Amino acid sequence: MNKSTDPTDEKKHPWSLISGAKGQEESVKMILTRRVKKEMGIVISNIKFMSEFCYHAELTDDHVNHIERAEGQLLDFFTLKEVEKLFLSSQTKKIISKHSSVL
Repeated sequence: MNKSTDPTDEKKHPWSLISGAKGQEESVKMILTRRVKKEMGIVISNIKFMSEFCYHAELTDDHVNHIERAEGQLLDFFTLKEVEKLFLSSQTKKIISKHSSVL
């Protein structure tokens, strides 16, 4: 999950899953690969459909070791119990609620 930092107002920037808008000539897998590359600096593969607007790709140790963060960007991994305590975007809450059994 990722978020922007703001030292003046932590509640202004919720944690969220990586997402993006699909262009006319892009498949969903293409957009996900592009957005993860932009947000984290890694290239994912084996993207699996979970439901409308929700896909899954496993991260390898190599992926995790090569994650890049933009200035002011936080990236972190959480257990489901930890996620329950986070300030999340509304779309992220919906996805986690719907797919918690496979996360």
